[in-house]
Amino acid sequence: MINFKKRTNVLLLGSLLLASIGNGLFIPTVASAKTNPTLYFSMPTDLTTMDMALMTDAYADQIAINVQEGLLSRNAKGQVKAGLAEKWKHSSDGKTWTFTLRKGLKWSNGDKLTASDFVYAWQRVVNPKTSSQAAYKYSGIKNADEIQAGKAKVSSLGVVAKNDRTLVVTLDHPMPQFELEMASQSFFAQDPKVAKKYGKQLGTASNKQVYDGPYKLTGWNGTNGKFTLVKNENYWDKKHVKTDKVVETVVKEPTAAIGLYKRGKLDLAPLSSQQSVTANKKRSDFKKYSGDAVYYLEYNQTGKNKGLANKNIRLALSYAIDRKAVANEISGGMYTAATSLVPEGAGGKTSTGEDFAKAAKKYTGKYYKYNIKKAKKLFKTGLKEAGLKSLKISVEATAESPVSKPEVDYLQQSWQKLGNIKVTEKFVPFKQRLQDQQNQNFDVMVAGWSSDFAEPTGFLTLFTNNGTNNDGKWISKAYTNAFNRAMDQDALNTKARTKDEISAEVALAKNAGASPVYWNAYPSLVNPKLKGLQNFNSGDSFYYKYDYLK
Repeated sequence: MINFKKRTNVLLLGSLLLASIGNGLFIPTVASAKTNPTLYFSMPTDLTTMDMALMTDAYADQIAINVQEGLLSRNAKGQVKAGLAEKWKHSSDGKTWTFTLRKGLKWSNGDKLTASDFVYAWQRVVNPKTSSQAAYKYSGIKNADEIQAGKAKVSSLGVVAKNDRTLVVTLDHPMPQFELEMASQSFFAQDPKVAKKYGKQLGTASNKQVYDGPYKLTGWNGTNGKFTLVKNENYWDKKHVKTDKVVETVVKEPTAAIGLYKRGKLDLAPLSSQQSVTANKKRSDFKKYSGDAVYYLEYNQTGKNKGLANKNIRLALSYAIDRKAVANEISGGMYTAATSLVPEGAGGKTSTGEDFAKAAKKYTGKYYKYNIKKAKKLFKTGLKEAGLKSLKISVEATAESPVSKPEVDYLQQSWQKLGNIKVTEKFVPFKQRLQDQQNQNFDVMVAGWSSDFAEPTGFLTLFTNNGTNNDGKWISKAYTNAFNRAMDQDALNTKARTKDEISAEVALAKNAGASPVYWNAYPSLVNPKLKGLQNFNSGDSFYYKYDYLK
């Protein structure tokens, strides 16, 4: 899953040196003789790590999927296809999976890539000493939970290299998302020699990691804001990598990115505010990419803030939010008011072929409707139950995000209508927000999440009891039991699994365990000459392997 904490406004920018003309269209400044001209992309925040076991944010993920590849990859529709494994199969009970790797696989440094490299990487993720936040994704693989709890040896994980090309994975029970997960960065391989050489420094700079994907990362020292993705000559499918070089630059100010684009310095710029959408949506180079994330409010329920531990106070805060107004205000009408945790289009289909979010809305939509009268009543009741005369809360959000300020301003104004409440605003850098969230150093956190795969459990995993990403520490037996049924006994029964997943959605909504606010989209200005850029509505959004300038 991608986290904002893992994913927040994850739009990478692209560029080619172009000149703009008065009507807003773009023409190359120089007719290049190159077959594969360099592309210039940018990202809105600093790169954190290239250690797959320690990645927690979408910006790192975005680079990772372009410099690494999993057992499986994805086609243009986001469906799984062969990756480093040329074929795969599973037993009739769904518990044993066998992957056959391609012949002659190599790492970017020339080391041979074998099935044992996956065994090493997976064991490293589940090892408690690694402290990987991705370890929860391995739950369901034989002995993964026991290893993470310190009750079993790391070597007992249900993954075995039968030989250099054959990897066998044993599950405790069928997992509906398992095949889809094999294309995500948390399950990528790792060269043991490189990992052991660099130890804790692994992935802290581009030369302290090796790569098995379409590109290899160069020029990143761990802190600089510019680096390059260069075509990986050892990649098994290099003949289909259409661009030889992609230059990435950190551009933290969205308006600066738009300005660069209009001056011909970028060929893709996100429109991440209401003002930028309104000003540019009639341009011929405007494009709206589908969204893949839910943005929600997480409440600290550890007791640090006594009021937030009360269900009626949390429900009051939720009912006081006009989600449609928020979505429209911050995006110029591009975002959608959330009616469930799982966004429309990102959770797959039910057994009847209906989009999951639409099915869930029938049961959860009423909990996310704006009702200030009901909110005031619940707030008054909640204060009395908590033994409080008033409530003081701080709302924290990412400073770099252009939508943070208008969203938090709206929340502050809306919640102050409840009565005896004081709401303060707090904006911190992205890295600090991740730390604050993980350490429960917050009252209310503005967060976002996108799944690696189009299945509801990719979102519902957020709030299970003792889950590694349940930073608010909400505890619900009903929610967790429903999630566990979907992941275990009902994993191969789509109808029963959908029922479980909707039950979890209802448990979250009726208790305001967290409050989904809106589902995103990616309105952008895009150079018409940029072709082949793949955009997925689940998992990491942009894949560069096939993009080029026409």
